[in-house]
Amino acid sequence: MTESALSRNYLLAAAALSAAAAVGLGAYGAHGLGTDQSLVGIWKTGVAYQMWHALGVFACAWVATRRTGLTATLARISGWMLLVGSLAFAASLYIFVLNGIVPITGLAPTGGMIMIAGWILIGISALRRA
Repeated sequence: MTESALSRNYLLAAAALSAAAAVGLGAYGAHGLGTDQSLVGIWKTGVAYQMWHALGVFACAWVATRRTGLTATLARISGWMLLVGSLAFAASLYIFVLNGIVPITGLAPTGGMIMIAGWILIGISALRRA
């Protein structure tokens, strides 16, 4: 297996695990958080961002299979950016809901910026000709 295929497989596995975690966390938010709707809303935001970006990571891996060279590399990098950014963003919301504290100041906005950069990079990757 080539290094790029291995990297793509790791990316696909990480996306699947993130999506599975989002489903489980969504169920917990729906049944285990109680009745404080503001906290449930924050939790749902984290779950939504995590799931949508897990799907975006799958799209990045798909683009990486259809392209070669730098374009495929950019697609894989953008996938990892979407994954890391969404997990940082969502985790900060989950920790806030569970503990009532912001875990690391700036973690949510930093995660958001990484997600934005990942989406821009996948757009650039998609426009490049292999």
